[in-house]
Amino acid sequence: MSHYRRRAGLCAPLFCELTLRVLMGLALLGLAAQSSAQAPPPLPLTSQSSVGSILIPDRGDVTVLKLDDQLRVGQAIPDGKALTFTSSDAIDGVVERDMHLIGRAQMRRNGAVMKADEITYDPDSDVATLNGHAELIKGNTSFKGPNARFNVDAREGEMELPNYELRDTRANGKAKKLTVQSADVFVFDNATYTTCNPENLDWYFTASKIEIDNEQKEMTGTNGVMHFFDVPIAYIPYFTVPTSGQRRSGLLAPVAGYNSNNGFDVTQPYYVNIAPNRDLTVLPRYMSQRGTQLGASYRYLDPTYSGTLGGDFLPDDKKTSTNRWRYDWQQRQLFGGAMGPNGALAPGAWTGYANVARVSDNLYPTDFSQSLAGAVTSQFRQEVGTNKQLTDSLSNWNVSARALTFQTLQPDPTNIVQSPYNILPNVTATYSNRLTPTATDVSGKYLTLPSGPVTTFSTDYTRFAYNIGANLAATAPGVYSQADRTIIKGAMALPQVTPGYYITPKVSFQANTYNATAFNNSTAAPAQGFVLPTFSLDSGVAYERNATELKSFFGRDMLLTMEPRAFYVYTPYQNQTYTPIFDTADGGFGLIQIFSENNFVGGDRVADNNKLTGGVTSRMIEANTGTERASVTLAQRQDFTAQRVGLNGTVANPTAYNDTLGAASVRLLGNFSVDGFGDYNPTLNQFVQTTAGASWRPTPGRSLNIGYRNVYTPPVQASAQNNQAYTPGATTTNQYNISGQWPLTRELSVLGRWGYDALAGKTLNSLAALEWTRDCWTFRGAYSQVVNTSQIMTTQVLFQVEFRGFASAGSNPVDIMKLNVPGYMPTSKPIPPSTYENYQ
Repeated sequence: MSHYRRRAGLCAPLFCELTLRVLMGLALLGLAAQSSAQAPPPLPLTSQSSVGSILIPDRGDVTVLKLDDQLRVGQAIPDGKALTFTSSDAIDGVVERDMHLIGRAQMRRNGAVMKADEITYDPDSDVATLNGHAELIKGNTSFKGPNARFNVDAREGEMELPNYELRDTRANGKAKKLTVQSADVFVFDNATYTTCNPENLDWYFTASKIEIDNEQKEMTGTNGVMHFFDVPIAYIPYFTVPTSGQRRSGLLAPVAGYNSNNGFDVTQPYYVNIAPNRDLTVLPRYMSQRGTQLGASYRYLDPTYSGTLGGDFLPDDKKTSTNRWRYDWQQRQLFGGAMGPNGALAPGAWTGYANVARVSDNLYPTDFSQSLAGAVTSQFRQEVGTNKQLTDSLSNWNVSARALTFQTLQPDPTNIVQSPYNILPNVTATYSNRLTPTATDVSGKYLTLPSGPVTTFSTDYTRFAYNIGANLAATAPGVYSQADRTIIKGAMALPQVTPGYYITPKVSFQANTYNATAFNNSTAAPAQGFVLPTFSLDSGVAYERNATELKSFFGRDMLLTMEPRAFYVYTPYQNQTYTPIFDTADGGFGLIQIFSENNFVGGDRVADNNKLTGGVTSRMIEANTGTERASVTLAQRQDFTAQRVGLNGTVANPTAYNDTLGAASVRLLGNFSVDGFGDYNPTLNQFVQTTAGASWRPTPGRSLNIGYRNVYTPPVQASAQNNQAYTPGATTTNQYNISGQWPLTRELSVLGRWGYDALAGKTLNSLAALEWTRDCWTFRGAYSQVVNTSQIMTTQVLFQVEFRGFASAGSNPVDIMKLNVPGYMPTSKPIPPSTYENYQ
């Protein structure tokens, strides 16, 4: 038998082509080879150094390596056709009988890598043997053990005492034995699973058998035991866990907590992945003081519609001996037209929507809501509507229609809440030829518009129906069982806008007509309409300069602006005493309302105005970025004639006001900000509104906030409505709140909030919470008390342990933390692994 020896130095530095047709491959790593029945007689070979070799799958006539065909970028290469690259300190063996890679041995194929001190391949048995520091790597999955054996063509193999790492989920573990059932299915005997670093194994999951399917992206096992600091805390006879972010059917983490209304409260969600665009979550919930509730949430998404449908049902509540329930349906529908870019509707689109929700009784949100916002909900809407944007010659028109009913809860019998009128239906048509901006200045505030008038026109028809079943105050004055209201509005403006100034004269009108029927026993008079014109003139100037004196304070080039503004509005007085109120309220008084034409919100009132408002705003802006660092605004309104139109009738002895408003906002470097607002009434010689707040957020996870709010509402002057006097007394709000999040150590941070009503002398809400974050788990706990709208104090105890990359247990308090602590930052999730993190 002849021998052949060749030194690596006689070959190409990177690729020594072996003219031997060798059968080589590995299923786990995607390594495979093919053999030829016409192979030449075996040749023993040895080499002192094998820097790099290529094992060519046998095709019988392959003599030239065509790398461009097999390694072309962008084309996937099947395992059976891929090249196999090898390297080692030395190579020895007999061709097509055995091959030995000795010393730092490696084999690579199709992105997969096999390493060991020695690698031996026997073509007769089709077995590759790895001896000493065996390592198998493919993608972000790696296995290490002392030895391994693999049957190549069968794509099977095994490794004793393996340590494995799944970098996609930052998971790792060890086992007594690894069995490779196929290229993507691995089975471990007596295995552990964790996302902790091996040096800090705070939690780990053990199982008699674990199967990881990389193709299906799931892990299953039997006889699982969860260990936390080496203490068994849970036993699961059978489990399945996704190993990626893909949705899969199965049990979700349970939600557990304690509530003063319900006792111990446990929910065990089950997720059903129906289809890529549909899913269902089943929510069985046990409350020790009430019983077992069944809930569900169904989501769906299609090209022309999407929505959610959910509800809960509690049979025979232990406390009330009644059935308690809730349902919620939301849907968006595209009847015609198409979606534009970024999800916006294209011109001519016809859409519809539905928002329908109801509960069984007045106390349902207070008793069963698992969030603070839900607990204070006092009104549920049942609304359906449609909207159509017209095209072609009517492209400036938009038509919409809706029907709306309300369920207004009365959780406190001593505080009756008047339910709004149902709307059955409301139809509107609007026209607008608004001009499109063509340029902005550095702050983006002042726009250059094409010249020409801006015209708007709208009609609004609404039928109001009194909600007899929901209203307990059915005999209140001014109540109508049914009413038809038509509103017609029109306006024409001639804006002249440049980067340096703007001036906008505008004339408009509003006409209301009513056809109303008074409710039984109501003292409502026949409804009276009106027609009112309005004239307004809005103007402003913008000056700016380079503020070199501010550079030393802010550390960068700054611009300082001065922006005076004057706004005049005139609307003649018309008696609206007998004009009913269906959907109108006082808009309040602030920097937005002081520059508005009508200080009422809704369609049933138009204020008589003869007022001039003057103001000035100064801003500090970063010259390079346009970021606003500070702004100060002062404005004063002067009434030339006192306003006589009131929300509840004509004011008998009106008084002219000339309130002065001030607001300031500062955003300093280091994420320190201060905001303040004040409304000074010289007639009363006091501030009627004051708010102030400050926050400091030096780094993520560190925040301190403080706020103060004081509102004084003077007694409303006597007004006449239906020949009755209406004189509510003064009300005052004087509240403080403090909140924050701060780390005590690198692992432990605390959160808190305290809201106090100085007028009532009581705490409105409080929160004490902590967050303990370790390498692979996070514990969150919160204690909360809140006085909701029904004056019922609700206490919640929430806690959760989140095992990173595996599961969580408890009731997640993140939502209540975000609601109570502005700037709260939950523990960040680990950064997903990079494509090149495990680059070989």
